[in-house]
Amino acid sequence: MSARGEVFVGDLARALAGLRPANAETMAAMARLLHLEPAPPPASAYGDPASPSPVPLPPSPAPSQVAGESDLDSSTDEAPGDLPAASPERRRRVDDDARARRSSERIRKLGDRRVDFSLTSLDPLPGAVEGRRDGSGSPGPDSELLRRGAVTTGLRHEPPWKRDWERGVMFAAVATTAESTVYDQPALLRKVARQEVLLSIPRRHRLTTRRGVQLLLDHGRAMAPFQDDRNWLGELVGSVAGRDRVEALRFRGTPQRGVVRDDPRVREPYRPPAPGTPVVLFSDLGRMRPRFASGAVAGPAEWRTFVDSVLHAGCPVVCVTPYGPMDYSPALRRIVAFIPLDHGISLRHAHEATSRVRRALEGV
Repeated sequence: MSARGEVFVGDLARALAGLRPANAETMAAMARLLHLEPAPPPASAYGDPASPSPVPLPPSPAPSQVAGESDLDSSTDEAPGDLPAASPERRRRVDDDARARRSSERIRKLGDRRVDFSLTSLDPLPGAVEGRRDGSGSPGPDSELLRRGAVTTGLRHEPPWKRDWERGVMFAAVATTAESTVYDQPALLRKVARQEVLLSIPRRHRLTTRRGVQLLLDHGRAMAPFQDDRNWLGELVGSVAGRDRVEALRFRGTPQRGVVRDDPRVREPYRPPAPGTPVVLFSDLGRMRPRFASGAVAGPAEWRTFVDSVLHAGCPVVCVTPYGPMDYSPALRRIVAFIPLDHGISLRHAHEATSRVRRALEGV
């Protein structure tokens, strides 16, 4: 029933679908209970001479259908309009029977309507691909979607850096300085003005990725929420520095506890790359300490020892972290270039952070 208190044909249809009456008489009774009988036609429609177009009545019902009319012949086709002196009781009964027949016919048509929607349930079992277990023959879900690792939530990974700037930020992280073939005229003029001996002609420096990069990926519990960012970072580093020049290593705690290359069952001791090769860390450097992690998470002192060993090998350290640079100690900020996983990161910040670390390593 509608919220306004009125009864419509849709309410009757819902009642028929829920109760499922067995015959038309029950349907007609339900319609009468809901007051859905059609309005009675005007009196002039029953053979009144004043009516311009009289409407004939349907044939009178059989005696078995109308109680108390055993004295009438059901085979006669006379209409009530042909009986000018017919009793009002018979006219009322004929009216009621015709109204009931029309209501039952309309209810029967509503009950025979096809449902214009259907519900299809998917078989949750991966093995039911040929058909359902109940023998219905309907196809199951696609086997490719049920393959391990193929079922996803459908949410697309959103990069933490702007798409137009992500390659520039990564280039600033993995680039190193090298001499170009262009002479540095300002430096040459300064040497001549100071009357210095020119042992070699100074050349300009440019940024390059020819030295490659060592990528250290933290697989600890603290970095588990950033798994998609870790995969995205690995693809980005390979596209910028060259996949054949990237040495990707995985670790837990710190790399000094051992690193993994390809086989996760084989743990190797960590070795710094060649001098001048940048080392990019994807880690929080022990900033987040999950509960019950005990000694699995490295502390600040252990991370400081590892960073000092990398710097001693002549390699600049760049850390891509979910935290901001100000969340770390000033001692680490002086020797490590922090690039946060922040959508507001700019190319200028990345270049300044990495160039500061390179200058400090070169002693400039």
